[in-house]
Amino acid sequence: MPNDSIDNLLISISRLVTVDSAGVAIAEIDLREGGILIGGGNIGKTSILNAIRLFLLPEENFKDSAKKFGFSDKEGKFFSNDESFEHYFPSNSSFLILECDNYLGGRLPHCQILYRGSTDKLDYRRMFTSLRYEQIRHLFWDANAGADGIGGRVEDLSPTKVQTFLKREDKYFKTLMRSAAIKEVIYANQLLDIDAMRFCLFPLSTTNDADVGAFRALVRLLFDMKTSSDTVRLAVANIIESQKKERKDELNLDIDAFIEHNDALARRERLLKNIESLRPEFENLSTSHQDLMRNKNAEDELMKFAMMAQNRIDKERTELGLEQNQFKLMENRANAIRKECRETESAQKNLEGEIKTLLRQQAKLDGTVQKTQLVVNQYDETESLETIISGHREHLAKKEKKLELKQNAEKRQEELLDLNQEISKFEAMEHRYQTSVNNQEFKLFNQLSESVWLKLAAVNFEVAEANPGRMLTPSEAQTIRAFADLVVIDELGYELLGVKLEGVSVDKRESDQSRLDKVRAVLERKCKRAAEVNAMDKESRFEQVKTITVLKTEIKRTMDEIELLLACNSNTQQLHTLNEELETVKNRQLDLERQLESQKEVLDSEQQAYSVQEVKVGQLKSDLEKLGQYQISTKAQLEAHGLSTSDFSVLPDHALELNEESLHSRIENLQSKRKAKADIEEKVRNFVRNRVIENDDQLMRSPVEVELLEHAFQQLQSRYQGLDEEFDILRKNFVEHKHSVHSIINELKNNREMVRQFEQSINRAFDGVTINDLAQVEAKIKVEARFSDLVGEIEHLDAHSDQKASEQFIDRLKAFSRKFFPDGKAALLTMEQIVSGIAYRVKKQGQSGWESKSQSTSTIMLINLKLVEILLGRLRNSACTTHFPLIIDEGASIDSSQFDWLLPNMKQAGFRVLSASTNSASSEIIFKFGQHFRLDAMRTATPYHSARTIAFTGMPDSFVTKGSALDREQLDMFGEADE
Repeated sequence: MPNDSIDNLLISISRLVTVDSAGVAIAEIDLREGGILIGGGNIGKTSILNAIRLFLLPEENFKDSAKKFGFSDKEGKFFSNDESFEHYFPSNSSFLILECDNYLGGRLPHCQILYRGSTDKLDYRRMFTSLRYEQIRHLFWDANAGADGIGGRVEDLSPTKVQTFLKREDKYFKTLMRSAAIKEVIYANQLLDIDAMRFCLFPLSTTNDADVGAFRALVRLLFDMKTSSDTVRLAVANIIESQKKERKDELNLDIDAFIEHNDALARRERLLKNIESLRPEFENLSTSHQDLMRNKNAEDELMKFAMMAQNRIDKERTELGLEQNQFKLMENRANAIRKECRETESAQKNLEGEIKTLLRQQAKLDGTVQKTQLVVNQYDETESLETIISGHREHLAKKEKKLELKQNAEKRQEELLDLNQEISKFEAMEHRYQTSVNNQEFKLFNQLSESVWLKLAAVNFEVAEANPGRMLTPSEAQTIRAFADLVVIDELGYELLGVKLEGVSVDKRESDQSRLDKVRAVLERKCKRAAEVNAMDKESRFEQVKTITVLKTEIKRTMDEIELLLACNSNTQQLHTLNEELETVKNRQLDLERQLESQKEVLDSEQQAYSVQEVKVGQLKSDLEKLGQYQISTKAQLEAHGLSTSDFSVLPDHALELNEESLHSRIENLQSKRKAKADIEEKVRNFVRNRVIENDDQLMRSPVEVELLEHAFQQLQSRYQGLDEEFDILRKNFVEHKHSVHSIINELKNNREMVRQFEQSINRAFDGVTINDLAQVEAKIKVEARFSDLVGEIEHLDAHSDQKASEQFIDRLKAFSRKFFPDGKAALLTMEQIVSGIAYRVKKQGQSGWESKSQSTSTIMLINLKLVEILLGRLRNSACTTHFPLIIDEGASIDSSQFDWLLPNMKQAGFRVLSASTNSASSEIIFKFGQHFRLDAMRTATPYHSARTIAFTGMPDSFVTKGSALDREQLDMFGEADE
């Protein structure tokens, strides 16, 4: 390094080393001449270059890593915090080392070492040593490991082992963890203090937050030259922000607070007007308040009623129990008598059934006896039952015989024969009797004396009635008289030789004429009968059937009558017995009727007493039911109003009338109170919602204590009494708030002017600069449209009026606030928010006018690089110069013609251009960079981890014949001399 480096106070970042990090086992990259990293895809080339950001920024951890470092993939997607942490510090043997030549901090290069911290905190830590890398290289890599000469891991590598060595070998060794301390070391600007500048990487003009923030943005830009990114805008905004030297230059504009205060005053005005409009509501509230106070003790009165109702219920339940027991006894007695009555009635029913049975039997027998009597009545009274039966049997025999004759011709012949014989017999008897009638004087009755005839009639009546047709001879007469003397007359009649004879009465004697009439009658019947029998053979079939039917009917009737006559005595006896039994049963029935009547009299008496007791029990139940209903209603009201339904905390009132009117009165009082209370609650809450009184959480919850409502009412009363005074205060606040608008307008104008002045300063810096084939470049800093529009509009605002700001102006402020303060919080309005972008217009060499078409990506990148040079120059301490890495990712994708201007101009400006490319990079590009690093040419057999085997520990390949800067080590120039 030439001696003028010391004179120029040069700080040069010279070497980057990654150990077990970013996909490699070890990579030692010389940064002094720039170059291009070449290797296969996705092996960590870009990650190695991006690791430089970790050294240049004063961070402690990977939290919010997208904002801090901006690590992203080719599509622009940011890596997560964990991904970034694990990529650079995957193990305890992971280290990143940056070597820097710092002629302000000593003759020898110093090293900054980063290593893994807490996994939970995602932090990394720093060690600083004044030893150059070659002095500590053995701590991280064993050149003799393995048989292939590539080298390998150092056994037991750890931060503790490294720290132990550095503490022992380097008296300037230090470790830093806090961001503030790191910032003071790496951005130090105390040029005359070697210790302060020993580990400086970039000497900022100041280490205040604004300059550090601007440097952060430029570091992002150094590593992200894509024209589609937002890094250029952020860098410009941060540089402008850093130029605010004094607090008054900062736009600490809390527009939301201003709007809120304006809205608060407007709300206050609306509130007071609303309060005034609610005065009728307050008057209604006062009426409800009076009702509430009038019924203040309504709960106690209702609980007192409930308590006395419970006492009365307990008393009447006891009394009801006694009366119910008595009622039960009466009921049992009545039931017993009723049971006896039922038994008597049952016996009566049984007797009635028995009587009905007997009556049916009696009616049947009586009918039978009457039928029999009708048959008997057909005969003479003197005829006996046997004679009647005999006559019926004869009649039956005749009818049967007649039927038989009707049905049998042979029998008819036999019958006709018999009839003819009998006719002949009776004709003879007719002749005899006729002869006797003709010779009446010859009758023995007329020839014998009456006494003799009577004796002869007693012996044989037929002999006594004989008619010899002649006069008796004396002898015959004498003989008959002699025979008659043998018959002796006694007191009972006659006796012949000891044989009792029945005498005959002369007046009852039948004359021969009578006998003749009878014989003639019989003979007539016989003749008639014979004629009938003869006529039977002459009858038609129809007449025969008819006659037979009549005969059968007659036979059946006769047989029935014979049966009745035969059972006559039995039926008569049964009827007699049945009548006696029926009489006995009827007597028993009369006894049961008298018994039932007596039982019913007793039952009526018991039922009357039972009814009286029933009425008494019913009245007690009714009274108890009413009390129960009162109690239920009272309890329901108490529960509905959240009051205790037992263990009442009130004194008893034995004079209290427990009636419906008293209960309803108390319920109405309580409901009136609760209604008034609910009305007050709702109105008070409405007043709270309308901000008439301050919000009290208890007021917005149910239920609200009466005392709290009373307090709220008093507040409302006071509020309405002092409402006029509040209107006066509000008008004063309007005047004060209007005065604050002027300062806001000035601050917005000042910040717009700062952007304009910075734009002019950039264009002054671009004046006379040529970039590649561009003869002139001008920059245009774009300002957020809403900010620009607001500034333009407030030019016409009258800030001295005694009226509040217009609604239109407030609406614009609100739109501005939503854009710049989306979280709705008061914050520092920074240039990062105001500046929306940067655009360029260019003139090419040989042209007189500005280019109308947009510039290529490569051209815009070159302009951005020049802008970075300008902006870094403004941040850097003007007494120092730096050699700083500038990263162009995927350099092979850029038009190679751009590098002819880019590389020498960036080197002259203090930048060492670094890039990365795959193996497909053209030899032309590689030649333009001068040197390249074949990153994955070698892989160690003994890595720290099997996933990371790439080992790049040699010199870069170079097309420069004088060799790389590493061939001209500073040690050859300065030796080992101590400071």
